[in-house]
Amino acid sequence: MSGQVRWFMPFIFLILLTVGCSEQKQSQSGEMPEMIKVKLMVPDKVSIKENVSLQIQLTQGGQPVNDADHVQFQIWNEQDEPEAPSLEQGMMSAEELEAKGAITAKSAGEGLYEASYAFEQSGVYIVQVHVTAGAMHTMPRTKVTVEE
Repeated sequence: MSGQVRWFMPFIFLILLTVGCSEQKQSQSGEMPEMIKVKLMVPDKVSIKENVSLQIQLTQGGQPVNDADHVQFQIWNEQDEPEAPSLEQGMMSAEELEAKGAITAKSAGEGLYEASYAFEQSGVYIVQVHVTAGAMHTMPRTKVTVEE
């Protein structure tokens, strides 16, 4: 029986070596990619009916991202915040956001995305951008004061 064990030992060693090496490669390639970063660039104060540029700078790992799946600005008066979707509904799709009045931004290159908007009434508004790039989604927001 010990002759059989000696004969199988090189094969067992080879199998363990192969499994160990492939496991190491798999964990290296399965690393989590760096998170996307969004710098929201919206003025703090604007005038009614003034055409305002809504912009973001999108990067990942310090590099500009020019191929985001969706970049949409959602705007509402801070007194009328929309109801958040339930857990069952999950995250709203780009089409659902658009149906609720979200503005789709266009890429201007170098990770810059922009859209234009004119506020119709005075007040304090929330500007939230929905950014989807690959499997990542982020939704930073800021306030804008609209004066006459």
